[in-house]
Amino acid sequence: MYTIAIFNSQEGVGKTAVTLNLGHALALAGHQVTLVDFDPAGDLSTALGLFRQPAQGIDQVLTDAVDFETVAISTRDEMHLIPSGSRLAELERAEHPGMKQGLLLQQALLKGMPGQAFMLFDCPSVSELLVANALLGVDMALIPVSGDAAGAESLPHLLETVRRFSAARGGALRYTIVMNRIPARRRLTGVAVSKFSGLAPENFLQTVICQSELITEARKMGRTVFEYRAHSRSAVDFRQLAGELLRRIELDR
Repeated sequence: MYTIAIFNSQEGVGKTAVTLNLGHALALAGHQVTLVDFDPAGDLSTALGLFRQPAQGIDQVLTDAVDFETVAISTRDEMHLIPSGSRLAELERAEHPGMKQGLLLQQALLKGMPGQAFMLFDCPSVSELLVANALLGVDMALIPVSGDAAGAESLPHLLETVRRFSAARGGALRYTIVMNRIPARRRLTGVAVSKFSGLAPENFLQTVICQSELITEARKMGRTVFEYRAHSRSAVDFRQLAGELLRRIELDR
């Protein structure tokens, strides 16, 4: 099982939409996928149509050492969801000695989840402890960034975070960057061009996700873009993202 954290400390960059639609693209390609709502806000669960938040979820996996399978919900063919659970926010205040607090997910992942090819974590923007658990535990970080000045200015901080957690892991944290919410003309302008071109160019995916109201509309209805409009430009973008990511993972292995 290959694990991916969709991570960015900036709010509003589309982490949940990327997790949701990339996950469904992988499932439609025939892979067993589990999506994990790793944000206490529970936005991923809502985006999948669970408008009443389940009380149990990844919180129990981390704090009560139950198996992933115990709290997983089948939501689509080939795709499961592990909700955040009602106690995930409490983890930030939990008391564990030393590094143990940041290694709860790593320990849980040692047990795995039988039959799954991928597990994607929709990470919060503000919880340092949950982000630490994700970046210390997963195989790869996928970082969505906006193609504007704000996105360019955030990138050095994000890369420093990757370097810091690589050191804490004792080995490099694989990461890749996807440009998200890009105007359909796919042009970057101004300060963003120079900053993006000089920072980790080998880690940028060629696929970009174009800005579209369709993605927002589908999410509000509890659907993916494939369910809402299967032949849309957004659906094409996420299929391409899944394909390119699969090729990159295969090369890394």
